[in-house]
Amino acid sequence: MDGNYVAEISEIIEHDAKMYEMLCQCPYEILRKFKICSFAANQFILNQGEVYKNMYIVLEGELDIYVESEQGKKYYLNTYRSGNYIGELEVFGRKPYISTVVAKTEIRMLEIAGEDFIHWLQLDQNMNRYFTRTLCESTYVLCSNMGNNTLYTLKQRICQYLLDGVSKEQMNASEIRIVMKTESLGERMAVTQRSVNRILKQLKDDGMIQIFKTYVIINDYARLLLEREK
Repeated sequence: MDGNYVAEISEIIEHDAKMYEMLCQCPYEILRKFKICSFAANQFILNQGEVYKNMYIVLEGELDIYVESEQGKKYYLNTYRSGNYIGELEVFGRKPYISTVVAKTEIRMLEIAGEDFIHWLQLDQNMNRYFTRTLCESTYVLCSNMGNNTLYTLKQRICQYLLDGVSKEQMNASEIRIVMKTESLGERMAVTQRSVNRILKQLKDDGMIQIFKTYVIINDYARLLLEREK
């Protein structure tokens, strides 16, 4: 990489608080090795079980992270957005990816070779602290999600997912609308879509929600909250 992206990356650092926090003390010898790359939705994929030499930092867009069994069953782990990095677990020792990463929307990312990222951590104490803190935070969220999937019923988990989609502004609105496609919930909950549809039908028949192609309307937030606690 010949440093053609340094000026553009410097501009990003100046106008993006998350990138500033991460890159404000990045040495020039590392900064000049970054590349900016863009992809359309579904055009960027890192496959579980394969080895990749580069690491990525998300600037814009969303990427879904999931694991897949030998039988093809998918288990959703997380959605990455601006400020998240990809490949941090595998970069040490060039290990195969433990999960699959797919661009959910149009994305823009910083790309750097794994060995350059490790060198960056050695040179930059600010990034070292940032990396340690955010890695612990993401591990905490992952462990929390695993606990929820083990300890709570599917109905409770679906109710919680719907409730999590409600913003503070929507709480006082006449209509609570959540943009989502219900056919993707099976992967997120690591169950069959048939099981998800059965729960959604129960919630709909009980008058708590209305289901549309690209969104769900919550008719009775209080009852949905009580259903989550059962």
